[in-house]
Amino acid sequence: MGRKKITQQKRAAPKTAQEFRNYRSSGASLVNKALLDINTFLRSADEDISDNLDVLKARSRELSMGNSLGIAAIKRIRTNTVGIGLKLKSTIDHELLGLDAKEAEKIERLLETMWEFWAESVECDFNRMKNFYQLQSLAMATKLVDGECFVVMPFKKNIGEAFELKIRFLDSTKCVSPNETDTESIIKGVEIDRDGAPQAYYFGKDKENTETVRVPIFGKLTGRRNVLHVFDLERIGQKRGVPLLAPIIEELHQITKVGRAELKNIAVSTIFTAFIKNQSTETMLKGASKLGDVKKGEIPTIEFDSGNFGELAPGQDVVYANPNRQYTPLDTFIEAIVKKAGAGIGIPHDVLISHFNKSYSASRAALNEAWTTYLVHRENFLTDFCKPIYAEFVDYLVDEKIIELPGYRENLLKRMAYLRSEWIGSSPGQIDPVKEVKATAERLRLGITTKEKEMKALGLGDYEKIQIQLKKELENDLELEEIKRKARQGKGGETSVVVASGKEKE
Repeated sequence: MGRKKITQQKRAAPKTAQEFRNYRSSGASLVNKALLDINTFLRSADEDISDNLDVLKARSRELSMGNSLGIAAIKRIRTNTVGIGLKLKSTIDHELLGLDAKEAEKIERLLETMWEFWAESVECDFNRMKNFYQLQSLAMATKLVDGECFVVMPFKKNIGEAFELKIRFLDSTKCVSPNETDTESIIKGVEIDRDGAPQAYYFGKDKENTETVRVPIFGKLTGRRNVLHVFDLERIGQKRGVPLLAPIIEELHQITKVGRAELKNIAVSTIFTAFIKNQSTETMLKGASKLGDVKKGEIPTIEFDSGNFGELAPGQDVVYANPNRQYTPLDTFIEAIVKKAGAGIGIPHDVLISHFNKSYSASRAALNEAWTTYLVHRENFLTDFCKPIYAEFVDYLVDEKIIELPGYRENLLKRMAYLRSEWIGSSPGQIDPVKEVKATAERLRLGITTKEKEMKALGLGDYEKIQIQLKKELENDLELEEIKRKARQGKGGETSVVVASGKEKE
């Protein structure tokens, strides 16, 4: 693909000096010396991204392994987006399916139970190493570091397993064009149709990617999803993902270089060295011209210790080497870089380095701003990873007749109604839990929210399951109080008792 050079056409001069001052006088100026080093070529997303992807990916991987700030950025987003796992809550559309609430609840519990059997075991992993929630963490970390994550869902049943459906990850560096040569229809391992829509991916079969295999995104006969490409779409026509750290690679690398230099300076500053200054023309080496000519014991040794007094030969003096230099604190420099890096990835610097030394309002605002970024990552991840895998799992259950869902295969709208779901993850951090709970209670009192919504926001789990558990606990408390009441009656004690609800029971 070619590139287009931007030029400015000649136009009639404005009638007055102040007339029609537009972008040509500022950001689009081609004569302003301050802007001469800014690129003026228009390139496609493939030219800007795909042509530089290998370099960006290699540097991102390096920073995610050896740069503390890069590691913090990756882990901060992964931990707050996925955490210990995004948990399924089935919410089928019972009205569209023509079911009453009790029937719908029964199906929802069945789907959740089957999902938990599969997701909470290593059966879901092609390599039989991690459960689904741990694979979520791996997928998110891979997406952040490489900018993308490829997932296939093959069928493989091992001995002692109940399910065949598996999740398998593919290294994004294996997605390459045949013979590593792009064509008009295959760009960086992505095959597109005449409309520019991705149709298939090519993956290298060996270490050198000399031989590739074509994997269609959707099955030709069944329409089954064969490949998941988890990445954030930032440009029209974009085929591959961009690493999270791509905009701040230079800043992170500079921090690494400066940090290493300062560590060396500190280490050198701790070295204590003394030299013997001899004013005579005769050296202590007595004519030795190289190290091999020096025999053991020929050079006098002076030992330094606390409280020691030594005597030097006439004409000799002791000179101390002072490697110290004026040390300039790096706090200002580091803070400026952290702020810039945080802005580039959408995380305030206070949150990025977990340093909250300002007011409650400022810290709370920083957490809220960061949480907005986490929610964007979470929703994209659910759409690209969790929900497609869940849909494939339910398809598998129905096709294998493990469960029966009337109209699931016959009507696509009913299939979508059965697949409706919510995913519950970690909640925003709380600086002052007392204030957070009081604010929740006030919102409930005013009737502008629901208990279910507030419990999700506080990260307390599923509302319905908690209500069921509270009901059980209340019934147990009432039963226990009844037993105590009868015991007191048998001993001639009082017949009234205060039960768990706070009311007196006769």
